[in-house]
Amino acid sequence: MVYTSILWDMTMEDNIITQKNLSTKSNILVCISGSPSNPKVIRIAARNATLTGCQLTALYVRTREGIVSTMLKENIELSESLGASFKEIYGEDVIMTIADYAKANHITDLYIGMSGQDRKQTVSKRLTKLLPDIDIHIIPDERSELQPSGLRNRRETERYIIKDTMKLIFIMTIATIVSLLFYHSSYSNANIITVYILAVLVASIMTSEKRFGVLAAVLYILLFNFLFIDPRFTLRVYDPSYMVTYFVSICAAVLTGTLSAQMKESMKNAKDSAYQARVLLNATKLLEKAETEDELFTITVNQLIQLLGRDIVLFSIEDNRLSSPIHHHVRGQSETESMSESDIEIANWVYKNRTRAGAFTGRFSDSCYQFLAMITGEEVYGVIAIDMNDREFTEVEQTILLSIIGECSIRMENRRIARERENAVILAESERFRANLLRSISHDLRTPLTSISGDAYTLMNSESELSHDERLQIYTDVYDDSMWLINMVENLLSISKLNEGVKLNKTAEVLEDVLEEALKHVDRHVSEHKIVKCFDHEFLMAEMDTRLIMQVVVNIVNNAIKYSSEHSTIRVSDERDGGDIVVRIEDDGPGISDEDLPHIFDSFYTGHHSVADAGRSLGLGLSLSKSIIEAHGGSITAYNVKPHGAGFSFRLKIKEIA
Repeated sequence: MVYTSILWDMTMEDNIITQKNLSTKSNILVCISGSPSNPKVIRIAARNATLTGCQLTALYVRTREGIVSTMLKENIELSESLGASFKEIYGEDVIMTIADYAKANHITDLYIGMSGQDRKQTVSKRLTKLLPDIDIHIIPDERSELQPSGLRNRRETERYIIKDTMKLIFIMTIATIVSLLFYHSSYSNANIITVYILAVLVASIMTSEKRFGVLAAVLYILLFNFLFIDPRFTLRVYDPSYMVTYFVSICAAVLTGTLSAQMKESMKNAKDSAYQARVLLNATKLLEKAETEDELFTITVNQLIQLLGRDIVLFSIEDNRLSSPIHHHVRGQSETESMSESDIEIANWVYKNRTRAGAFTGRFSDSCYQFLAMITGEEVYGVIAIDMNDREFTEVEQTILLSIIGECSIRMENRRIARERENAVILAESERFRANLLRSISHDLRTPLTSISGDAYTLMNSESELSHDERLQIYTDVYDDSMWLINMVENLLSISKLNEGVKLNKTAEVLEDVLEEALKHVDRHVSEHKIVKCFDHEFLMAEMDTRLIMQVVVNIVNNAIKYSSEHSTIRVSDERDGGDIVVRIEDDGPGISDEDLPHIFDSFYTGHHSVADAGRSLGLGLSLSKSIIEAHGGSITAYNVKPHGAGFSFRLKIKEIA
């Protein structure tokens, strides 16, 4: 059932159509125009959309002659502020275009204004006929005598009429002069007709409206009849065949004018689209190369200055509030300048409400700036204020402006997501490391602590019953377990130091002295092995954190002692290799399996060993050694020695003696 409501009593702006007249599960469409009465239509539609909790769409139909006025922009922004989804489409027949859109988008309720000029209610009749299944609410304005918003303003219309009239007069004058030349020659009148038809076609193409083409056809008929048809200098026609010629000429003028207008519109749209695409492509390429937020802001502002030729003020976001404004001038300067308190308040309002305000908008229009929020989803990344200089944006400028700001906001959003993803990965890795560390410590501390406590209990309760050799063995076991704990704590402290980014305490040291000192602190079982020192006779020095480098040597040598049999040989050497010192520690044990070699420096990796106490290891020694060497700017590698054995080498930069 069609429901068409004509609301004649509009004295109260808050009038609301009763909810019982609205469709269940409504999808409301409100038509936007540049009329001063249009805000009433928008508010009524918005109120009823709120009552039913349905979707509200605001539609503006742009015609070929349509000009975007200030009132139209304010009405569009009003609809968006009231929760409407704004759509703009092109159409020559406004009513037909509205009907087609309503059908395609399953509209149930249509709100449209009607001026007092539409006495015969043409709008309501056409809409009712075109949309028999849609409830149509027409809100008339008896007080309004305004022209439709699609028409040009009077000054601009007069300028176009004068310009096209002069073109028409010029073209027809030339055609008449040429025709007179043909008339006084031996050529027939058919050539004169051809000249005038050509003039009509040229006039249709050169003028902006097709009515000038029709007017050219009428002038052609009058001039041809007056100047060249007997009796001359009268408007009488004796030959009926000329009437057919006149009719064909008028039809040709109308057709040519229509095609010309469509061609001009297509060319204009194509030109605008090409310009938009070129500017946006350039902006996109530059924004892709930006690495920081400051670069994104700078590129965006520079692109907007090139596009608009206006000064721009940028407010970035710091600690969830606007920072101090930075002025970017057309002449290329960027500086921090003060702004009026009112403009600062407008910028904060835009930041909080996530919408535009200022000059040529419906909010704070007395400001000389127009403020736009750089927003993606729920996140605001900044506010841009553009000095309007009492001149509105053109449609092309506004489209590109919003596109560039949107592109910048998307890049900001991508950077934020990337940072969050990176932080999540770091946090997950940190949690994994912490969990592995706690699990390994809790497991591996139990063995030496249980052994120490058991040996201590035995000594406390049975010392007198133990022989000297038995007591010495217990003391040795307690010492070995305590030294293992000390080494483990040293490794953990060093890891904590490196992870916290503590600056290394580097000094220039003779590497041979550091190696000699480190070998004094290795496992006591070193006496069961043969240590071979092959130090370079040259005086080799390097800048290093002595304690950490000693810890690297101790960790590697202790590994060699642990995983090689008694009486095996451990070789420690150093040599110059270009600008580096290479330290090698090799044993003649079983070596490193192919399975373990790629993971030998991984944290918590203990490998697959048959040594009895190989399980008592956090797997941090070699991982820590790698971190220490890399913190010194060097490198460390593991390899197998032929015919058998494992080897480790690390490099440090030589400190030349001046």
